[in-house]
Amino acid sequence: MITLDIATVLLLYQSSLLVGAAVFLIARRRSSTSGFGMLAAAFSLVGTGGVLAGFGEQAMLPKAVWTLGSLSAGVVGHGLLVLGMERLRSGRLPRGWRLLVLYPVVLWVVAGITDFHLDNGLRATVFHLNGALCLLLAARIVTRLRRVEALPSCLPLQTVLVLSGVSFLMGAGAILFVAEFVHWLALEFAVQILGNFAIAVLIYSVATDRAERQLALLAELDSLTGIGNRRWLDRMRPSRLSPGDSVFCIDLDHFKRVNDRFGHATGDTVLVAVAATLRNLKRPDDVLARMGGEEFLLFLPELRSADTLAVAERIREAIQAIPFQQQGTVLGVTASIGVAQVGRPGERWDDLVHAADMALYDAKRDGRNRVVHAVRAPQDPVPA
Repeated sequence: MITLDIATVLLLYQSSLLVGAAVFLIARRRSSTSGFGMLAAAFSLVGTGGVLAGFGEQAMLPKAVWTLGSLSAGVVGHGLLVLGMERLRSGRLPRGWRLLVLYPVVLWVVAGITDFHLDNGLRATVFHLNGALCLLLAARIVTRLRRVEALPSCLPLQTVLVLSGVSFLMGAGAILFVAEFVHWLALEFAVQILGNFAIAVLIYSVATDRAERQLALLAELDSLTGIGNRRWLDRMRPSRLSPGDSVFCIDLDHFKRVNDRFGHATGDTVLVAVAATLRNLKRPDDVLARMGGEEFLLFLPELRSADTLAVAERIREAIQAIPFQQQGTVLGVTASIGVAQVGRPGERWDDLVHAADMALYDAKRDGRNRVVHAVRAPQDPVPA
């Protein structure tokens, strides 16, 4: 069996916590992500508790002081870890987070009544069980984060948190059921040292992954209207089309006149309002993008043929009904819409968009403020 010096291991354990706290403080300065300050406080408190215990073991502090002080710091520190992880995930603290203030109060009351903190075994058991609970709760928070964002670092972080929590549980079991448990604790804290370093690095990686993901999303969003751009559409469009899939090419009529007469600021206001109207009208699975200028594209999967023109007309009427007014003049913005729909399996995306675009040109040529459905010639069967 590997023999480790418990005093050396505990010193390294405290050091790993303080290094982790330093990592979080650096991350707090360099990142806009919430929670790093609380995580730094969490690691600092647990590490400080270990330092107090070390001083106490050297008879540098009264036993009643260092035992209760080190346990309180460890318990509250692990509680702050849970709160910091929740703030990292959601940007806010959970309801009732102020109850953490009562955490040490309850501990002190029980200690004052029972003096359990003066018993090394009981004190260590409470510390271990609390650490296990908090680490497993933190892992659960990462699980919730994975369901929403699926960042690459989430699964490794979740795994390390679970393993660290299980390690604390095994340590509590060794204290309770093994007579000579000190060497088992040395092994356990050696595992915790690795876990502390890994947790600090992986939490920082989660924030980095999130920042990179947000930058990628920003690159795919139209900066004016907040809807997707061409790049986003290329990523979101289906790899294979099915019968009923429809494309609406939507173009605002005489938009250049709005810019020329009232200025580009007014034109931008019109575009933002139209984009908001389209966003409100589309179904959850529909894909809306701004193709450039005053042209939008709406992809509607599995739309019934009987509903196609009715949906397009509803969109046209909604745009026409937007109450635009500038300098006492009603702008009267309208839109022309070209519609194309998949009639058989295997059709290509580019052909569908081209057909809708040609229908849009027909709508413009026929007087604008209208919907035109593409008339598509029968095509040869798609090879298997």
